[in-house]
Amino acid sequence: MNDVEIINLYWDRSETAIQETDIKYGKLCMHIAGNILTIYEDVEECVNDTFLGAWNAIPPVRPGNLCAFLSKITRNLALKKFEYNSADKRNPEVMISLEEFKECI
Repeated sequence: MNDVEIINLYWDRSETAIQETDIKYGKLCMHIAGNILTIYEDVEECVNDTFLGAWNAIPPVRPGNLCAFLSKITRNLALKKFEYNSADKRNPEVMISLEEFKECI
């Protein structure tokens, strides 16, 4: 299925649009998110959120290049997830240091 047909499915609010997007661009989105994130579950979540983002964004906007549109959404979501995971509060190295500090007290 080509990009114009997939975009038309989004405009018609057909759920097969997400399935066709996954068939055509799922591996690309997994690759983009996988280059940024290390945890497989986070990569899957990011790709699923990409499809949701496309579902919410396409009816008001008709992207000229679906591949670039999905890639940008995936990259932005993966970077946000990376920033969230690497915050000092969630950093496992910091937690180990706090546990060692706890033993000292």
